Amino acid sequence: MNIFMFGYISYKNYNMLTIEKIKTDFSYIQSLIGNSESYHDSPIFNGYGDFCDLYFKAKDKKIKQEQIDTYNKFKETFRDFIPEIEKYILSSLKNSEISIKEEIRKKELILDVIQVTFDNSKYDLVLVCGKTLKRFFFFTKNIDIRVEFKNGRIKTIQRKKDTTEDND
Repeated sequence: MNIFMFGYISYKNYNMLTIEKIKTDFSYIQSLIGNSESYHDSPIFNGYGDFCDLYFKAKDKKIKQEQIDTYNKFKETFRDFIPEIEKYILSSLKNSEISIKEEIRKKELILDVIQVTFDNSKYDLVLVCGKTLKRFFFFTKNIDIRVEFKNGRIKTIQRKKDTTEDND
């Protein structure tokens, strides 16, 4: 049993991000407009869609250890937040969606974007997630949710058309 536990701890630590891993394995992106820069990767969160865009906001090509800690904690605990997010989705249905509530409930929650902020006083991490419903032929309907986290807890959840805008 101790060998198994040691193996688990090693595996768990192996999957944890470090500043070095981010600087070597992620793509560095600098905005052509404005002053924005970040490191980007596309990890897989099994059971929650294919790839998720992961962004670490940077300043002068630097990221902070607290950003890494925020993400690593989120990666370990994100499943704990799924019931609250699912409940919010069902409570935010539009009148036209209420008749397909059961279909929506059964759809997989997809993690689209995770952004770890740099010195943001409002929130530490943003998760953009949602559900996609197939409609007629190739048409789809998206339910997009922006979840803002502060200190390892959900601060706000909001259904949005533009998930790049802060929650109210």
